[in-house]
Order: sequence, then structure tokens, then C-alpha cells
Amino acid sequence: MTDRAPDYIGAIAGARAWRMAPSLWAKMGGLLWSHAMLNVWPDCEEIAAECDAGHPAPAEGCSCGVYAWQSAERLLRSPYAPQDHKHIAGVVAGRGRVIRGETGYWVAERAVVLAFFDDDYPSPVKEVMPDSGVYLPTKEEVAEVYRVPVIKHSDFDDFCDEYELIRF
Repeated sequence: MTDRAPDYIGAIAGARAWRMAPSLWAKMGGLLWSHAMLNVWPDCEEIAAECDAGHPAPAEGCSCGVYAWQSAERLLRSPYAPQDHKHIAGVVAGRGRVIRGETGYWVAERAVVLAFFDDDYPSPVKEVMPDSGVYLPTKEEVAEVYRVPVIKHSDFDDFCDEYELIRF
């Protein structure tokens, strides 16, 4: 990571993907889980990064922080783009300390979900156990819980402009 960006008064635009809660236990912790790690994103809340090493997140030379791609296009070209119904992607706003990555991503101190992307992977309705009446989350449920819109990937720039998100 390079080019530490200053703290912004406004939020920065990003696109990222999550795993949807893969079990009933996970669903109780939150519907969205970090794609690369085991961290839950609390439902409908801003997430604040913390580091086990004890320094403020993010920090040069450490993997701590909240990651996002600078655009929907970069997300879709990344290995983190959703490939099935078990993943969901969307727009986030990053705030606080920010570090710009070398390959089109940023790492922030805090982030909040603003929208989800419509994709070609419909959510199947899957009961946790037969006749239990308990289901794993669908993408529609996640959007409803977060109270955010579902937009097309191609609407990313217009959406960010509407929310006055800074892009870099």
C-alpha cells in the first residue's frame, strides 16, 4: 500500500463484496461477512476497523482496516467479485484514516454500506433444517435489513455523485 490519503471531511466511494451468512449461527451475528476473513459486518451499522497489534487502523505494513475497490469496474475484475448466490456486492462509503492501495483499492478506518448491486445470481430459498421455518438470508433480505437500494453496477458513478462521495 502506498500514498496515505489525508482524513476527509466527506466520505470516499468504494465497491466491495461479502459472503452472506452461511449458517444460522452466522446469521445471528450479522448477514454480511468479510469475504477474505471471518469478520462479521453488524447489520445496518458502520463498521470500524481495529487491529490486534494495538495501533490505529489502517496502518502501513499491516493488513488491518476496511477494504474496498475504487470502482464497481475494479471490483468486477477482481478475484473478490461475486461468483455465486452465496456472495453479494455493493457500494460503501469509507471515512477516517485512508490508505490508497497500489492496484485500485483503498483501506479505511470506517465504512458503511449504501447500496447493493443487482447481479445474475438469484438467491435460492434454503431452509436451515427441513420443516424448521428458519432460512438462510437472501439478497433481498439483506437489502431490506440494511434499508438500502439495489442498483446496477453501471449506475455506480451516478450513485456516488448523488451521495457526493469522493473518488480517488
